[in-house]
Amino acid sequence: MKKNLLSLVVMLMGSTLLTGCLSDSDKNNEPVKITVTDGIYVINNGSSYNGIDGSLTVDTYDQTSIARQNVYKSVNGASLGGTPNDACVLGSKMYIVGSDENTIFVLNTKTFKEITKINTVALLGEAGATPRHIIGYGDRIYFTTYGTAGDDGSMSKGHVAVVDTVNFSKQGLFEVGVAPEGLTIGGSSDQNGQTAITLYVCNSDYGNGSGSISIINPVSGSVKEVKNAKIHNPQEIAVAGSTMYIIDWGYYDENWTQHEMGLYMLSDDTCVKLVEDATGMACLGYTILTYNYPYGADKASYTLYNIQTQYKSPFLLSGDSSKPVVSPCAISIDPNTGYVLIASRNIDKTTGYPSYSTAGFVNIYKNDGSLYKSFETGVEPHKIGFTYATKTLVTQ
Repeated sequence: MKKNLLSLVVMLMGSTLLTGCLSDSDKNNEPVKITVTDGIYVINNGSSYNGIDGSLTVDTYDQTSIARQNVYKSVNGASLGGTPNDACVLGSKMYIVGSDENTIFVLNTKTFKEITKINTVALLGEAGATPRHIIGYGDRIYFTTYGTAGDDGSMSKGHVAVVDTVNFSKQGLFEVGVAPEGLTIGGSSDQNGQTAITLYVCNSDYGNGSGSISIINPVSGSVKEVKNAKIHNPQEIAVAGSTMYIIDWGYYDENWTQHEMGLYMLSDDTCVKLVEDATGMACLGYTILTYNYPYGADKASYTLYNIQTQYKSPFLLSGDSSKPVVSPCAISIDPNTGYVLIASRNIDKTTGYPSYSTAGFVNIYKNDGSLYKSFETGVEPHKIGFTYATKTLVTQ
């Protein structure tokens, strides 16, 4: 029963949506347009230490397909450079964050042909150095940047930039905490009933232990920094109302043992650890799926948490004995299928440890945890996302 929790949630959500669409279609005697997942993309960090550039991998759910590697380079004749770190899809465009290149690569989602490059330093000045994570909403993209370090190596305050998706011009720049990483968007209604957005940003403090969350109102320009003694090194964030759900990497002792990593709930002055051990997460509806693979771990574990019922259970993977996830580095849930996608490093046969300089892979699991398919990626796959298409549902 526990293993099937995610499956049941997804099935119920899907049934409700599908039934609603069919009812509307029957009433109006018109076909219904639905959004479906068209493809899967993976951003591979590469390995700057080993002189390996990052890359883009593309695949589909077709079990006979072979994943396309180095797609950006094969289409555009150039490299993504060192450490492409994140990406998002908004409309017909894909935006890839090139951290080492101080660049947002803008591609066509169908052809992966480059439309333009946004040089973040040219656009934002020193504040634009080292872009990290990105999200899109409406006609804007929002991305975090580290900014330029001081001469003594000290890190300056980070920023969140707002750029429009038509002219690619700066629409806003907000100072946040040190070393901002993941960010998300929360919605709320203003006094006129219109939806306004709020940005929530993880300031990691570069692992030095004084992490925080910045809350930004992009219309008024207000920025509030929230600190809590339990938040050390926040990396990822999701929100429900004004309640924040945060993956925090905790801290390392002198032996590089990781402590206090987990999924935390932060609401006002209350901070509670919901999942004791977690280093990554993916969300769908009321469900948060976490994985735990701290530095030096021998194996990973997976936990489902329902924010509505507070029910927690393990998520068990099966059918992958020939290609097990040995060193997870990214996780995602397809919002249309409910499938769970987990990226992993391979094991170095010489050392017996995970390899940070050879190709990785992604396993796709059905929402009951059974393996659907596996495909190869580039080196250090750290972002899994989806491209979408609109299809017409015809009823009789």
